[in-house]
Amino acid sequence: MSRVAVWFCLLLAFIIISSPIAEAQDDSDGDGYNDDDDAYPNNSEAWSDSDGDGFSDQPGLNISDDCPNTHGMSYRYMNGCFDTDGDGIPDTLDDDIDGDGITNDLELASSTALKKYDIFNREDVPPDYDWDTIPDVLDEDDDNDGWSDEIELERRSDTLDEDITPFTMYGGNTGWFYVSGEGFVTEYHSHGTEISLSWLLSALTSELIIPIALVPIYGVIWVHRSRNFRRLDEGLETMSTIEELRVIEDEVEQLMRGRRLHTHHGVILRNTIERREDELDQGWFKNYGRGDSEE
Repeated sequence: MSRVAVWFCLLLAFIIISSPIAEAQDDSDGDGYNDDDDAYPNNSEAWSDSDGDGFSDQPGLNISDDCPNTHGMSYRYMNGCFDTDGDGIPDTLDDDIDGDGITNDLELASSTALKKYDIFNREDVPPDYDWDTIPDVLDEDDDNDGWSDEIELERRSDTLDEDITPFTMYGGNTGWFYVSGEGFVTEYHSHGTEISLSWLLSALTSELIIPIALVPIYGVIWVHRSRNFRRLDEGLETMSTIEELRVIEDEVEQLMRGRRLHTHHGVILRNTIERREDELDQGWFKNYGRGDSEE
């Protein structure tokens, strides 16, 4: 072989060894995929990642992609799926997709026909005054002071001030709850017996005070009507003439018109008047009827 041929062979060998083609043939993990084409050159069980999210297309591995056609970053459950808030939980399993602290269900429940809250946008969140993760529209106690908004509104307390309750709204403490086994406490207890200034004032200004106040008035009216009935009923038994019965009958009529006699008492008295009339008529015919006929 000539010297020229030797140098040619050496040059050709150098070119082959140092060329990119030669380097591309490296397969570090021996999985049949060249390192340049292998997404996991050091893992013989994985070699591709179609969506480029760091999880392999090959199944059955701890790095396998549960959503191989979706670029996602979930890792706590279902690798490589959509994870809007980046908490490692895929959106399909996350009860707070946007990570704003309020669950998807509560955001949707807070929505109205005019305002729909976006469960994928952490900036679009329903108002939550006390930051208890329950939107105000669904929260029974907006200021988290232990008193429901319904009771505070009824007592005219501030529903958005934790320091103002029905017990403190008049300055200092003006009420207690008696709780069996605990005694008197100032915290709200739904099963306790309340003794407070706000409760008393609320009762006095509520609609219930009207029927309550009318109870003694109705009692007086009932007693007066009953007395009228007894007086007239007893008087009828002593009436001896039709003229006297007519006087009683007129009085019964006037008392009923003036609502000073119960309706059922008036019916009883009228029946009694008719009975007494029959008795007086029979007595008159018995005493005078035969004498007149003989004449």
